[in-house]
Amino acid sequence: MRGRTFLLVMLLASLTYITGCEPKPQPIDFGGDQCAYCRMMITEPEFGTQTLNNQGRSFKFDSIECMAAYELTNDDTENIHSSWVPDFLNRGEWMEARSAFYLHSETLRSPMGLNLSAFENRESAEEMQQEYGGEIISFDEVLQIVEQEWLSDKSHSSHGHH
Repeated sequence: MRGRTFLLVMLLASLTYITGCEPKPQPIDFGGDQCAYCRMMITEPEFGTQTLNNQGRSFKFDSIECMAAYELTNDDTENIHSSWVPDFLNRGEWMEARSAFYLHSETLRSPMGLNLSAFENRESAEEMQQEYGGEIISFDEVLQIVEQEWLSDKSHSSHGHH
């Protein structure tokens, strides 16, 4: 009986360790943390994003576009575990970047000027679209916009980006 108890305790401890190691979004120190891509101070909770690597390290960004640019220019894509964005309407809530809905609107300004905001569901994005205009897009379309507007544009380097 004693051996079974030890085995059960070890099994539970192992399960706790394994599930406890899943990388999770980290708090951002607004006004203290710097963007891992452009090095600007992260100040706006509705735009602060992050990417986690497989070891659980958080790379924090001041905008959706900086996170997307980081993902597009990172040589070690196999080590990216997940990317996270805040719900624009509920800033304390993290969403996986690939499942969010994005509004690309010239009148809803984001810190780095590509004017992207993230929403948990299409309905919330549509409500903001009625107020601010623009189009609702997916994360893959966000990546395409960043590729076209920033990374293929040689003049963008004057904006302090790589």
